[in-house]
Amino acid sequence: MTSSAIIQDLIAARLDRVREASEKRDVDALMRWYSKDARFSHVFNNISLQGWDAIHDFYAAGYKAMPTFKILDPKTTGFTPEFVACEMKCEGITAVDLPQAQLQAGETLRLTGVTLFWWKWEGPGENWDGSLSEEAVRGWKIIEERAYFTESKANSG
Repeated sequence: MTSSAIIQDLIAARLDRVREASEKRDVDALMRWYSKDARFSHVFNNISLQGWDAIHDFYAAGYKAMPTFKILDPKTTGFTPEFVACEMKCEGITAVDLPQAQLQAGETLRLTGVTLFWWKWEGPGENWDGSLSEEAVRGWKIIEERAYFTESKANSG
């Protein structure tokens, strides 16, 4: 049985890499974390997607609209490798007008929310062996993500 300390280290390692790809706005690096048949929901915007291509296109459009983005003060809760809740604040500067958020290009969008992640082992072997090697960490794939975000404040950048 894998210790809770190793599970916490795994959770931190995965989310650090997901955060890094997101902040770099590298959609291909981000998508390496998703299973081919993953599901994504942005609950408050009533967006529901399934499959790697649909999620890729969603993030590619979002990254183009907001090329500058930071995840601030993330906090994670998880006790198994298969499910993690991540609470965070996000901030990004828009490159285009976003009328749905009442923002014009160059303004700052601030969000507060929670993302729930369901993960599945897709690495070598039938089960994760508890290793924290790069290969083992990357063997985990997101099979479902549910994002619950609301605008906390929008203003000129």
